[in-house]
Amino acid sequence: MPRAAISPPSKERRFPLAALSFAMSLLSGLALRLWLTTRNAGITMDSPLYWRMAEAIRHGQRALGPAHHGYPALIALVAPLLPGPIWPGRFVSLLAALALMVVVHALARRSLAPAWSSLAVWLVALHPLLAVYGGVVMTESTVLALLYGALLWMERERFLTSGVAMGLAYLVRPEALALAPLGALCARGPGRRVLLVLAGFALVLAPYVGYLRWERGSWMVSPKTVLVRPTLPKGRSAEWHVGAAAPLPAESMTFVQRLRWAAPSVAHNYLPGHRQHLSLLLRSWPWPLLLLSALGLVGWRRALLAPLLLEAALPLLAVPFDPRFSLLAVPALAVFAAGGAAWAAGWLRGRPPWQRVAVAGMLALAGLGVFWLWQGPDGRQARTFDDGPMKQMQNAGEWLKAHGKPGARVMDRKAYVPFYAGMEHVQLPDDDYDTIVEFARREGIDYLVLEEYVVRTLRKQMAPLEDPDFRAREKRLRLVYVTGSEPDDGVAVLQVVRDSSAAGP
Repeated sequence: MPRAAISPPSKERRFPLAALSFAMSLLSGLALRLWLTTRNAGITMDSPLYWRMAEAIRHGQRALGPAHHGYPALIALVAPLLPGPIWPGRFVSLLAALALMVVVHALARRSLAPAWSSLAVWLVALHPLLAVYGGVVMTESTVLALLYGALLWMERERFLTSGVAMGLAYLVRPEALALAPLGALCARGPGRRVLLVLAGFALVLAPYVGYLRWERGSWMVSPKTVLVRPTLPKGRSAEWHVGAAAPLPAESMTFVQRLRWAAPSVAHNYLPGHRQHLSLLLRSWPWPLLLLSALGLVGWRRALLAPLLLEAALPLLAVPFDPRFSLLAVPALAVFAAGGAAWAAGWLRGRPPWQRVAVAGMLALAGLGVFWLWQGPDGRQARTFDDGPMKQMQNAGEWLKAHGKPGARVMDRKAYVPFYAGMEHVQLPDDDYDTIVEFARREGIDYLVLEEYVVRTLRKQMAPLEDPDFRAREKRLRLVYVTGSEPDDGVAVLQVVRDSSAAGP
């Protein structure tokens, strides 16, 4: 790629127009994220965990859970300023989403003129999944802002600072452990750049390891030990069973032991898993945008290549096939796409009529890609983000909070009703009906929550409870609350009766 086509000029007469485009992209991205917050409840299955960890951090307690502590710590920092358990996390995500757009602009300006740099920001601002995760209680926006901030420092050859930023990203999610050396290897600079990045990373990692030793009682690099286990083939989900013949190993299993335990299935499922993750990435970056990115990628030999290379590591980990794990590469692809559009337009430099046609064509191609995204699965997921009838689940949780036993334990396939009730959540196993009910009684479960859509798809063995005659004969459970009037939005709360002889009708 000719460097003159992508190098920023020393002065640009149309810079005010480019600055306006950048400002409009930020405002449009903010408006889109705020609009999406009005269309969803802001939480997913992982969100209650982050809130519980944040509350533990606020009160100086051990924040136990299979998640890194950076995002809950940010929620704990913001919580005194915002009401409720949801808005602090949403605010952190929204702030990080805006920071990511600014960082993407700075990365693009390393090699592009201001006008084309703003195109990269527009692609990030209008991406449906980046937009929706920019307003929910999840780690995606926060880790992306920190990771790409670290890559920006690498581009500027501030490698020690970049390592520290990668360490801060690692406090949020473990991807930084692989991205730090990958980015340093791809970056330009002195041969010692990898050592400088790793040294900065260690400045953050070392105290975090010490904290985990205090909190967990054993040495570990990450609390996400679940990532190193046998992987599942495409179409399989990890459902917990009471009578599983091979339970998950204890937390005390060493890293080497886990590797030996997981290696056979990881090797067997790697290629199918890699194809599936790539298909999800292509879903989030369709062919019009991919074409632009390919044009911009040809002449790029810098740190932004690292997020693309990291895609090859996803099948090595026991992560589900979810497009949010491929979002890590999308901001880099946006920068590459802006570079490709700039190159295609600059190729016709000196021929004003054709150059204007090329510019219009590149912008139309980018617009087609964004339109394609919003018409596809990513757009539908952004518009209908909630995992089930959230309003009904919130009503059930608030009823349980007002009328249930204080400090009760609630068994549910999803964590939403217990979260709104402020009660302990226990995972609903996937065994036969009697095994589940007896497990609930034996483990001291106070309430069993069943969502209609969960029973229809994932827990069909609980369907007999929909029959009033069956419930009348069932003395171990007692229906205490039910809501929902439309198909698949019903939610029922059943009390678990310890003494069957004392159960009423």
